[in-house]
Amino acid sequence: MRKSFGKIYVEITNRCNLACPFCPPTRRKADLMSRERFDFILDRLGGFGKQLYFHVKGEPLLHPELEAFLSDAKERGFSVSLTTNGTLLEERAETLLAAGNIKKLSVSLHSHSGAGDAQAYWRGVAAFLDLHRERPAFDVSLRLWNREGGRLPAGDRSLMSLMEARYPLLGDWEEVRGRSDSVKLEDRVYLNLAEEFSWPGLDKPAINEGGLCYALRNQVAILVDGTVVPCCLDGEGVISLGNLLEAPLADILDSPRARALYEGFSRRALAEPLCRSCGFLKKRL
Repeated sequence: MRKSFGKIYVEITNRCNLACPFCPPTRRKADLMSRERFDFILDRLGGFGKQLYFHVKGEPLLHPELEAFLSDAKERGFSVSLTTNGTLLEERAETLLAAGNIKKLSVSLHSHSGAGDAQAYWRGVAAFLDLHRERPAFDVSLRLWNREGGRLPAGDRSLMSLMEARYPLLGDWEEVRGRSDSVKLEDRVYLNLAEEFSWPGLDKPAINEGGLCYALRNQVAILVDGTVVPCCLDGEGVISLGNLLEAPLADILDSPRARALYEGFSRRALAEPLCRSCGFLKKRL
């Protein structure tokens, strides 16, 4: 089995300050990873990859020790990517811009629907972008789902209008959606378009009979309590392979369940029921 991963997801918290309609709340106990637990996990990840993603469920900018986590990761040679709902960007701007090891910041603009006020939401994002313009330390991906067959819902149209006011050369939505999935807005800032996805779940209908996935090939995820899952879409820890606080990652990856999943994907077979409801895997058939 692969022993090095391009993406290692570390869920530093599963708490969130929003309740967005597209993101089902976790049924797991709300938790914040302690620095001691985080450092122990980092030590156990040594040799398995260098790119961390502070996200599975939850809002990583909520964590009060984010600055220390970034620093500890940097000391161990890890770069970090973050996905955020965008509501705390202005508040945590200095921590992010000064970190020195952030590779990419992805902002889920569709989260404005959970924030409630698109104008107030965009003001906070724009304030952060002003600071980033002065110190463009990393790439910023402003992500917006291309929903309803290419048409934007009313809330997203209002947000798009605010973006057009800041970036006049962007053009209106009809122009934007006709371009590539990534539009450069300014130095190291991009608008990225994608289709909406839904989280897989055992209560969801099966849409896959087989397929190949990057789980345990290019990515692995560690939930806030140390549970190891094969990918970033197992937000409930359904496919628990073990716990990194209790066993080394090499042993967890060599477990019968992990091997069955990995070898199954090699044959385009799905060893786990959860994978049968995954829309992302379906696109890779």
